[in-house]
Parts: sequence; structure tokens; C-alpha cells
Amino acid sequence: MNDDNINEMFVSTREALENIFPQASNKVIEKYEKQLNKVDDFDPVLMIVANQNWINQHTYAAYQAVMLAFATNNLQNNRRRDEGSLSIFHFPNLAELYTVRGNIRTLYPNAFFDRNAQPQQEPIGTAWILTNVAVRKSDYAQDDSFFVI
Repeated sequence: MNDDNINEMFVSTREALENIFPQASNKVIEKYEKQLNKVDDFDPVLMIVANQNWINQHTYAAYQAVMLAFATNNLQNNRRRDEGSLSIFHFPNLAELYTVRGNIRTLYPNAFFDRNAQPQQEPIGTAWILTNVAVRKSDYAQDDSFFVI
């Protein structure tokens, strides 16, 4: 695939970030962009956009605890996959990403939407999966079922 095809098929990483985090300031987008520049091509990156309704129901401290679990689950020696962002999580492959999701689902079931639960619960956020496909070019999509049981 040549550079022209890549430019036509994929958006800039910055544009992807602005679409995923529309409320984020330029400073935050730049921070996230620097974080993503360190990610190898084709490594999956999970991005979580907080659901304010969930935070209102469960507290911001509870939200941070779940995000910290995404950042550290299955890692050793105080390593993190988010560089402290609590929003962007780099994984070496999709298998690990979804293994961690399963672990978080077990540890924090209230972070997930269960359509059979009464009363209805909110999901903790919206999940997006992004991969770098070239220098400053990314492919991304929302995973509508990531936080659904």
C-alpha cells in the first residue's frame, strides 16, 4: 500500500482523537497524540470516554479505580499501559485487550451495562479501538458492545 492510499483510507491520529474526545482541550489532545506516537503500528489501543451518568451514580473515585484496573491488570512491577492518562490503554494484541476486559468485568461488574438488570445500569463509558497504520495515520472504530454484558 502506498502513501497516497494510506492518506485516502485513514484519518490523521489527531483527527481520530478529536472525534473520540470532542470535549478535550488542545492540550489534552496533544498529550494523547504524543502517547499514541509511541505505539507500534497495528498494536490495538483502547480508548475510554467517560460516561458522566455512571460517574454521578458511582463517584469519580470508583471511575478512577476501574480505569486504574484497565491500566495495570495482568502487568507486573507497577507497569502501566496508559502512561497515567486513565483514558488511553496500549495493548500488544487484541487477545490481551479482551482478556483484560474480561478480568475487569469480573472485578467491576457494575462498570458494564446489563440489559437484564433492574434498575437499569449505565455503562462506565464508551470504548473505542484505534490502531496506528502509518506515521500519524490511524484506523479507529467504536466498540458498541465493549461495556455490555
